[in-house]
Amino acid sequence: MSGPRRIAHADLERFFKEALMAVGVPEHVAAVEAEIGAEVDLCGVHTHGARLLPTMVEHIKEGRTNGAPELEAVVEYPASALYATDRGLGRYVSAVCMDRAGAMAREYGIGAVAVRGVAHWGRAHSYALRAAKDGMVGLCFTNAIVNFAAWGTSTPTLGNNPFAIGVPGAPPAVLDLAMSQSSVSRVRMAAQVGERVPLGWGLDAEGQPTDDPQAIIDSGRFLPMGGHKGSGLAFMVELLTAGLANGLLCFEQGTLRNPTDTAGGSAKLFIAIRPYGDWLPERLAELVAHLKDAPPAPEQGEALWPGEGSFRRRQDYERTGIELPGPLVAELDALAEDLGLGLQWA
Repeated sequence: MSGPRRIAHADLERFFKEALMAVGVPEHVAAVEAEIGAEVDLCGVHTHGARLLPTMVEHIKEGRTNGAPELEAVVEYPASALYATDRGLGRYVSAVCMDRAGAMAREYGIGAVAVRGVAHWGRAHSYALRAAKDGMVGLCFTNAIVNFAAWGTSTPTLGNNPFAIGVPGAPPAVLDLAMSQSSVSRVRMAAQVGERVPLGWGLDAEGQPTDDPQAIIDSGRFLPMGGHKGSGLAFMVELLTAGLANGLLCFEQGTLRNPTDTAGGSAKLFIAIRPYGDWLPERLAELVAHLKDAPPAPEQGEALWPGEGSFRRRQDYERTGIELPGPLVAELDALAEDLGLGLQWA
């Protein structure tokens, strides 16, 4: 098995773009996908960046995901819109929709864009950050295929339906979380490398807490974040996305020839709010200072503002190159060989 290797951010973004173009994705779409996908790994979240690339390529080659998506206007109001796309590549479609919401907010103070028929968007953080860098407060929501047991049920019932909130600042603050205690991809990656996971992330087939990621995967009993509260939030995000957009609900994805969320069956909502003045970044800085001045609780770890971990890893990887885990290195090497592309490791 390959060991961890480092790669420059620019080289990972270049490979990402070339791999998508090799299977027919238009250059302007591949460029956006590559920019956002490589940035996820630059922030150290290796579950939602290049790790998704081999599956994306496979889905495009098989015709399961549309590599050249177009947005069809279903409903348009002055400050909101509903679009449909046919299994469109998720990062590109999500970036376009977030940008359109931002354009509405610049004119009307707030903008909202819902879209249905979208493939995996990678990480919610990317689009809230995109809005915050543009000076807007950004919110984004997605539904997902059934992947965790809702509170009070013993089988997968809801999607863990991530959302993110971004606030402009230097740097922006971005909260990104799924409604399960951990992302499904993070548990799968732990199983892949033989690591244990914290108790409280999921249950085994007997309904007992376990630190064995494979036991959680086999049972499908990923625990909701905050118990019944996370379960309730997942339910409502389902309505804000697939309900509002009249898209596929979590239990409809991947059935009766419907695409999964990864291939193009998800629905999403993007909201941008234009700040009322120029004071928001300063207020963010004051709140961060207040947090950092509070007495620490070492048993809980360091007090971090939302997105601080990603910001720190980004600064480190910009200096040293992005360190990718061994299994992902092997997958990318295999993809490069299959597509006849070069992959420049540091």
